Amino acid sequence: MTASTAISDVCKNPIELLEKYKESGINVLGYSCSYIPEELIISGGLQPYRIPNLGSVTSPLVPTFICQFASAVLQNILRLEEFFSGFVIAHTCDPMWRLYDIVKKKARKPIFFLRVPHNVEGELSIDFFKKELLRFKRFLEENFDVEINNEALRNAIEVCNMNRNLLKEVYMRNSNGKNRVNGLYRLQLTLASMWMPKKEVNTQIKSLSLENNATRTGNVRIHINGTAIYDLNIIEIVENAGCFIASDDLCTGSRYFWDNVNDSEDLIRALANRYMQRTPCPSHEPIEKRLQFMDFMIEKFKVQGVLTIANRFCDPMLYEAVHVREMLTKKHVPVMLIDYENLGQEAGRIKARIEAFIESLSELR
Repeated sequence: MTASTAISDVCKNPIELLEKYKESGINVLGYSCSYIPEELIISGGLQPYRIPNLGSVTSPLVPTFICQFASAVLQNILRLEEFFSGFVIAHTCDPMWRLYDIVKKKARKPIFFLRVPHNVEGELSIDFFKKELLRFKRFLEENFDVEINNEALRNAIEVCNMNRNLLKEVYMRNSNGKNRVNGLYRLQLTLASMWMPKKEVNTQIKSLSLENNATRTGNVRIHINGTAIYDLNIIEIVENAGCFIASDDLCTGSRYFWDNVNDSEDLIRALANRYMQRTPCPSHEPIEKRLQFMDFMIEKFKVQGVLTIANRFCDPMLYEAVHVREMLTKKHVPVMLIDYENLGQEAGRIKARIEAFIESLSELR
């Protein structure tokens, strides 16, 4: 693969990278969710590319009360279809599930629907997900004329584990109350890892100088609770309010890289085990596992307050926010919910609320 790009450039314009992939003749498989194993895509000789909501607001194919995020992802799949060789969509929340039905009718490229167990705990869930991954493997082999053998899969697991280790190492620089690498920079590294060739992004992360990166941030330490954030303007708004984003539980953040695939003779089962055992997203159970992960983050990174950031009409996130508040109240950790539909139009309101929240935390210090 020859589409070489710097991490900072990718995050400024991820669509430009798609153009480079096309010019280089690279087959790109667009995927929707962090439950979809990049390892299988890479082992088939394809480039995984997680489809963001950037550049689109909503799709005219869905009602206005549908989650804006899912609607924008749908719009991007259809308007950018020429850059992809195929798509894979996971069953997470209901809007993303029904998104598959629309794409199947509208898109001309091969598309696969990966069923993810709602309850991710237990051997039955792992067994079921293993069968789904075997279906996905056959889809890749049949549609792209490739053979995914154990050697290719083991190599892909190794390079993905390396990427996760590097991202986690960067993240852990902020543990135990240290302000080393700010949230904007960390999320750029994670997003680039979802878009760039893994070996290339690994090489770039290894070469980074990360000391004294935490600029333009205050002393109040914040944890970001949420799902997927691609628009880094919201992160800049938070950090410019005078705080330091010490940790997060985003699927475009720590949940993407926190757990590795363990070595095993049965590599497909090892993949199934990793993706079922990682901290579940808000649309999956058990919620206690997510709360435990958040509790760990708050303790490990010395967090003083939590911002829950949710897209309006994201039912799983808004339902979970009640349980998050209950857990944090018992721990005497302040929390604020920010829900929005259009960041560009609501930036002023969001900024004012976050600044007031940070000021209230500063008074508690």
